[in-house]
Amino acid sequence: MDWARENGKPIGIAVAVAAVVVIGWFVLRQYQNSQADQAEAALNTARQSYAQGNLPLAQTDLRRVISRFGGSSAGSQATMLLAQAYYEQGKADSGLKVLTDGDAASTDEAAFEALKGAGLEQKKEYAQAAERYRAAANIADAKIAKDRYMADAARALASAGNKAEAAKIWLALATDNESTFAAEAKVRYGELVATPVTK
Repeated sequence: MDWARENGKPIGIAVAVAAVVVIGWFVLRQYQNSQADQAEAALNTARQSYAQGNLPLAQTDLRRVISRFGGSSAGSQATMLLAQAYYEQGKADSGLKVLTDGDAASTDEAAFEALKGAGLEQKKEYAQAAERYRAAANIADAKIAKDRYMADAARALASAGNKAEAAKIWLALATDNESTFAAEAKVRYGELVATPVTK
């Protein structure tokens, strides 16, 4: 009791500081949850415009989400959707710029790279597209995503005229019994290595 009386003031300060920290944490969490809800609602509005085929309105809505909620999951999703909207209009350069300037959420990094690959393919820059798909495969966590991106890389390499490198990827997928792309890979590999019959 004597110790408590002698140290009452420091104890009181410590308790007050702890209370302020707890209240501050609670307020911050409430604010973050509110921001996340607002971001998701804004993204859903943009998605509806996109789904209805109203690309100009969708682009305006998506840019608004990106500017207000950049760095968030909703901002990342909006960036990818805006890039796709540009691709659909044949504006690959605009879509690529959106992705390059955008801020990918950690869960979307692989998808960002794959979308860059799609934009480069649209520009017929197949070798560079294959590099982006390979980068996406390296980042992806799930095996099915890794295999899908490697299959995309193989297709891009074949379009670039690098059939030998494409065949290596298809062969690796074809001999992987756990790959959902094994069946397609066997066909693609066969097409690449088949020797034309001469008459």
